[in-house]
Amino acid sequence: MRKTYLPFLLLTLIAIAIAAATIAEHQMGTHFAQQHFYGAWWFILLWALMALAGCWLLCKVKMWKRLPVLLLHISFLVILAGALLTHTTGHSGMTHLRQGEATRTYWLKDSEGAYTRTADMPFYLALRDFQILYDPDGTTPADYVSHVVIATADGEEPTTISMNNIGRAKGYRIYQTSFDDDLQGSTFTISYDPWGTTVTHIGYLLLAVSMVWVSVKKSRQSKEGTRRVSWLTTLLFGLCGTAMASYMIIALCMKPLVPVLRSPFLFLHVGTIVLSYILLVVSMVRRDVLRPAVFLLMAGIFLGAVWAGVSWGTYWSWDPKEAWALVTLIIYSLPLHQQSLPWFRSERNYRIYSLVSLACLLVTYFGVNYLLGGMHSYV
Repeated sequence: MRKTYLPFLLLTLIAIAIAAATIAEHQMGTHFAQQHFYGAWWFILLWALMALAGCWLLCKVKMWKRLPVLLLHISFLVILAGALLTHTTGHSGMTHLRQGEATRTYWLKDSEGAYTRTADMPFYLALRDFQILYDPDGTTPADYVSHVVIATADGEEPTTISMNNIGRAKGYRIYQTSFDDDLQGSTFTISYDPWGTTVTHIGYLLLAVSMVWVSVKKSRQSKEGTRRVSWLTTLLFGLCGTAMASYMIIALCMKPLVPVLRSPFLFLHVGTIVLSYILLVVSMVRRDVLRPAVFLLMAGIFLGAVWAGVSWGTYWSWDPKEAWALVTLIIYSLPLHQQSLPWFRSERNYRIYSLVSLACLLVTYFGVNYLLGGMHSYV
């Protein structure tokens, strides 16, 4: 086996492991998947080996001669470094407050997934009151709002915590998670991640800059030996992709949006993902759209990660839809590396691989919703 294959082999193994983890989670529960897959030593080692092998390959092919592409790959390494920092230095827990109560203590999970350990915050959190805001119809919840006071050595600060609006103090982030049936109490997620989130967001910024840089440079280059493809065939595949995208839009619009979805990120994230899926389907017959399709999928995934950090307390939770979107990204990114993977230079091989990739995309789009569930399920 050629040594240049190693990073891609490891990346494929990671994709297989992620897919297996989502199945294990469906059968055994989220804690099992987190403990035996996503948080396991061997899974972290796979990512580390892939990163090292990728760095070696970048040096071998003298990637510094192609600065935009080098920056693109460096951004992935920065994102991985941020994820490792979050795993090693960050943590999150839960705290519950009744109206008028204050605390500086929150609960952490033990190795079995039970909240049996406590930790202290460098400030007090007090709940003044909780309320549900409704749409004009008076029955559809528009937001869940907790009015709290954060007391530090510098004084007291009244703060409103709601869906898509978090509280911050001393490096901690506080998220509205749930509430008591009598509306007299709230449960909050307490997240402490001093380094990981910042480093990861730097990686996102580098990713955005590099994708724009690569796209502009590619558009200026002369077209390389493109084959003519029937526009009718392209149109049919485009309609197929649009039909898939419409499924998501219709599902979202069938009933009133829950409060967490009432965010500008909904249109940015979902719209980018939808467009990427359309182009991924079209890429089966028009290979030249594969790169922009993959770039849009990357942008959609990381827009979703930023949104999750605002709403759910973590930018990545290995929800089945997140996991399969990453698997799809990995699968579709491989044909972009023809220099290291010459097998993809053959149009015939690419068409065959496209069918496998489409099956992965269909699992991400439909299979997760109907078989695996999760926070992103539209069923």
